[in-house]
Amino acid sequence: MSKIILNQKNSVSAFSIIETIVGMAITAIIMSILFVIFNIVTERMLDFKNQNQLVNDLNRLTYSINKDIFEKEKMTRIDNELFFKGYAGEKVTYNFQEDFTIRTHETFIDTFKIKLKQIVIDTVRNKSQQLLFQKLKLNVEINENESSLNFYKRVYANELLQKIPK
Repeated sequence: MSKIILNQKNSVSAFSIIETIVGMAITAIIMSILFVIFNIVTERMLDFKNQNQLVNDLNRLTYSINKDIFEKEKMTRIDNELFFKGYAGEKVTYNFQEDFTIRTHETFIDTFKIKLKQIVIDTVRNKSQQLLFQKLKLNVEINENESSLNFYKRVYANELLQKIPK
């Protein structure tokens, strides 16, 4: 009897092989459920990113063009390129391709994945016929719908008196 009591004092409780296998199976089930949830969330995030990429590019393009129109002195167009020349001589170029637009400003290049259909630059006056504006109209395709973006740059009297280079 003293031998049995001695063995109980020195014995260490352990898991059986069946208990270990059951624990591993439960862990595998939990890990696979977590992996499936992670995979679903990742796919939804990628879908969300792809859907909002066009809106993001359109917002960045309109902001960039508005900023360049406001800050630059001259706006000219040659073929599918739009040039802005600043007061200090800096140049910004928009190169419009069929599926994307590239904006180049010194060493910085930005790409907008927007389909351009047509570029139109026209000169318009306000209702009182006193102010003159350059109108830039971009026809773009957004989610398979054609839309037009209009931008206006004020032309001042001193620019009208200068000879236009060809």
